[in-house]
Amino acid sequence: MPLTQADEPCYSLGIDVADPTRTARADGATDPPTVREWLKPLESAGLRRHTSAKRVGGKAASLGRLLRDGFPVPRGWVLDARCFTELVDRQLPPGHDLATLIRLSGTRAGVDRAARARDRILSEPLPEALSTALRALWQAVEQEAPWGLAVRSSATCEDSEETSMAGLATTVLGVRGEAGLDAAIRQVWASAFLPRALAYLAHAGVRDVAMGVVLQVMVRAEAAGVLFTSPPPGLEGEHWHAGERLVNATLGLGAPVVDGAAAADTIRLARDGGRVVASAVAQKRRALVVGAAGLEEVPVPEASAEQPALGEAALRQLAELAERLEQGGKGPFDVEFAVEVVEERGEGPPGAGLVVDGEAPSDRPEAAAAAGASAPAAREAGEGAPSPAAREAGEGAPSPARRVWLLQVRPVSGGGFPEGGDADTIWSRANVGEALPGAATPLTWSVARAFSDRGFREAFAALGCRVPRGARLVANVHGRFYLNLTAFMRIAAQVPGLSPRALLGMSGGASEALIARLAEQSEGVSRRGFYARLPLTGPRLLLRQARLEREVAAYEGEALWAQRALSELDMTLLPDDAIGTTLRSVFLLLERTGTRMLHCASASLASHLALCKALERIAGRRASARSASGEAHLDAPAGRAETNVEHLAQVLAGGVRELDSAGPGIELARVAELVLQDRTARERLLAGGVLWPRDLPEGPARDAYARFLDAYGDRAVREAELATPRWREDPSPVVAMLTASLRGAPGDPERALARARALADREMAMLETRVPRLELALLRTLVGRAQRYVRLRERMRTWVTRVLGMLRRVALDIDRRLRRLDPSLEPGSVFFCTYEELATALSSGRADVGHLVRLRRAEHLRDAARPDPPATFIGRPPPVVLPPASGERLLGLPASPGVVEGRARVLEPGASALDAVAPGEVLVARTTDVGLSPLFLVAAAVVTELGGPMSHASIVAREYGIPAVVNVPGVTLAIKTGDRLRIDGDRGVVERLDERASPSSPGVVAGGAPGGGAAPRAATPG
Repeated sequence: MPLTQADEPCYSLGIDVADPTRTARADGATDPPTVREWLKPLESAGLRRHTSAKRVGGKAASLGRLLRDGFPVPRGWVLDARCFTELVDRQLPPGHDLATLIRLSGTRAGVDRAARARDRILSEPLPEALSTALRALWQAVEQEAPWGLAVRSSATCEDSEETSMAGLATTVLGVRGEAGLDAAIRQVWASAFLPRALAYLAHAGVRDVAMGVVLQVMVRAEAAGVLFTSPPPGLEGEHWHAGERLVNATLGLGAPVVDGAAAADTIRLARDGGRVVASAVAQKRRALVVGAAGLEEVPVPEASAEQPALGEAALRQLAELAERLEQGGKGPFDVEFAVEVVEERGEGPPGAGLVVDGEAPSDRPEAAAAAGASAPAAREAGEGAPSPAAREAGEGAPSPARRVWLLQVRPVSGGGFPEGGDADTIWSRANVGEALPGAATPLTWSVARAFSDRGFREAFAALGCRVPRGARLVANVHGRFYLNLTAFMRIAAQVPGLSPRALLGMSGGASEALIARLAEQSEGVSRRGFYARLPLTGPRLLLRQARLEREVAAYEGEALWAQRALSELDMTLLPDDAIGTTLRSVFLLLERTGTRMLHCASASLASHLALCKALERIAGRRASARSASGEAHLDAPAGRAETNVEHLAQVLAGGVRELDSAGPGIELARVAELVLQDRTARERLLAGGVLWPRDLPEGPARDAYARFLDAYGDRAVREAELATPRWREDPSPVVAMLTASLRGAPGDPERALARARALADREMAMLETRVPRLELALLRTLVGRAQRYVRLRERMRTWVTRVLGMLRRVALDIDRRLRRLDPSLEPGSVFFCTYEELATALSSGRADVGHLVRLRRAEHLRDAARPDPPATFIGRPPPVVLPPASGERLLGLPASPGVVEGRARVLEPGASALDAVAPGEVLVARTTDVGLSPLFLVAAAVVTELGGPMSHASIVAREYGIPAVVNVPGVTLAIKTGDRLRIDGDRGVVERLDERASPSSPGVVAGGAPGGGAAPRAATPG
């Protein structure tokens, strides 16, 4: 009898309601003999000695237990891990086995051997008998597997309480046919040889490992995701309480949720009763499904995009399954699941609401044939379909039943500790993540690590600090750049006044509890050595700061000469050893540039701290300028009283003229003014017919655009990544931002700059009435120093970008050489080698790096697909992405003053859809680098998850005079495009207002004035 909503399965009571054509068959009798010879039924995994976890792997054994206990698990088979071992023994040279590679983890020889071993496994064919078994298996299951099979790793150490391999080993979805299964199995085996997997195994103390493989019938998922049965130790808090379960879900397949590649609905369920405690519904514009050619993303109809992916029935089943899982074993568990529509009376298969090329997947002829039933003809593109939740509520067509399938269940466990850390080490990318968000390519990471580590050490040495030998100040965490705050603060604590609170108040990323913990970790640090060296380091430091402007000017002369020489050099004529010399010279220039920038940053930090200290001393005699002018006093939120002084220091130091980071936005605004005066140029731009200056009609607008690219062509969105094309290579992001600025009234960039200066002058004028003349003179001096050093810091930041552009130019020539020697390499392969590997290959004349490129490219794709770890964490990155903050008020750090209201525009990572930003909208982004700063003059305000009040984007926002709040945890998940927001840049508050409209609606300044462009914005009382 078909399952209906009223007859939901009660898995906690062991009632078996699974479809007999999809559930694993206990005896496997229907499998052909050739299949049974190689592939064991999944339900037998872990049952006997010959199918124990040591033979079939941890994942297969876990799924086998679930099946025998009556849990809903799709039908599957397991390939013995001995097949992997025999292949390694037969095909790989001595010393390339996993046991040896685990011992060599982290060494150059280990990486080289792992790369060669991975290439061999991917290229060597499977045994003929195994290929025959795979062919027979596909012929037997093809009719019941319209979405193909999932091929999953099952390492002998996988999914245990000690080691999980989560996010390290490969799963291949939507596999069809013998050839597809053959390739997928080899991909799974090859994933064991990725460097991060080997490092994880070495850290976990695993000496050897073999890889079984699970093959499962794919669930035709209407929705899917991940369930965490309870918070792992250390993750309980306001975002996820101890008595709650956490569900992340999306439409279609759950791989984007598991990998963190897409925003997902977040639901918190009470452990007792399964009640929904809180939920945040994401905008699900696209869904991953299996089409005729395999995995494909399809657009989600607008009616379903903002509806919950899971209805009440699915959530109820998940709650019951979670309770039963915890009854049978230790938790917490990480559970991957899929929700399938139970077909009845012509109801189409899941995914019917997802449109592919104008058709729902189930409307396609091939999908209908595979499913054995025709989809409803009335469902057409653009018409939309009710979401699962809406259909359960009775909207649209009669609601079919839905079944939750468990795809894998494993204990929640984290990975290894980042290099140089332990269980108590605090890591953060709250500030460095602005410069390099997301996963860095190996070349970028190797370059950034070298110049950052050297720069930090030199900057600390200049202050008179002793840096412990072997201290690791930066680390690579899932491809992301992280700063070792524990080590950093212990070194900084040698200097009086450099407390965790003072430093993190400007960089952001740390809660009160973390600041207290860092202060505790830094207690007892001796300052004796600092004071002993002070007679030497103090005068030297003061002299260096006094000479900093001259040093920067001298550096610029050297750098301009090097830049001009490289631009005139025809690198195609150079032999390999000469191009290696060129690479080294540019790399050394980058190191000098980075060191100089950090010296300027240290001076900027010191001047800002000095200004804050001076303001603290006179705070009792100062009333805020706003209170003096009759406006309501803006008290800081609870626990943030210190932000008043910080905020005043930021305002006083604003209005910096000739700030390099503000240049791109100002100049692009001027280009926009000229385009608006040229009707042909404007129409051509808005029609999408412009990329290069030559695409514009001759005239001032064309000349201004050409000058912009000449001046800022080394810039880019995510410009610290060497693999990112610069604007002079691909100006499409510039055109998108220019197009966005044309939609509003013409703005006056000079007026925007004048607002920041006027606000600073007003605050200083109010201080003049309350501060004695001597102290006022000191304040003016400190403000001038703060402005001067901020200007120098941003100037050197520009030079870092320019030298990175020079390094990219050399790298592209090396890439041409690599691909000439190995035509199988793809364009951009050079970015998947480290700097050391390239230097060695070029100097030796042996550019045999293809195996390394393929290895590192595969690992980078894995890292890029993983969810970003938290901006700050302790010990090891948690395996769970915490839900966003709930409630109407989100708290961050005030970065630029002013209060406005406007519609949210949530920016996706990268440079996509920048032309969709409407004047007056509030930009909400994970981070904003200088490459996005031209949009600041279009927007009404800026809100980011990362960054601090002294970050580059914050400084630019203050120069433009637009409100900004930074370091707002989870804001890109909590806020949706079109939400109406109130941004309070004075107090660091983002408030969601009740009204909601379409994303195209304009924003308004609090008080009712239209926002957008560079129009004035009134600051209203809190």
